[in-house]
Amino acid sequence: MARLTKTLLFLGPLLVPTVAQADPSAIREVLKRSCTEDYLEHCGDHAPGGPEVEACFRENIKKLTPACASAITAYKREQKVKRATEVH
Repeated sequence: MARLTKTLLFLGPLLVPTVAQADPSAIREVLKRSCTEDYLEHCGDHAPGGPEVEACFRENIKKLTPACASAITAYKREQKVKRATEVH
């Protein structure tokens, strides 16, 4: 149970909607479905939500399932779009 709590805490920062038009529940669901097991397998020894976890995912991107890697890539892309629209 503690491991599940850590996982949910880790995924929290990733679950914040990044584009105004994006459906927050859809983003949450995709990341939960796609990356929970990868977090537990590759990065679960790091504190949830910390920079160490982000670094761990970057370091292990080739080991992640295609679904998780794709979800992370899409998330990053949405962050860039959001930053670009906030500037203008």
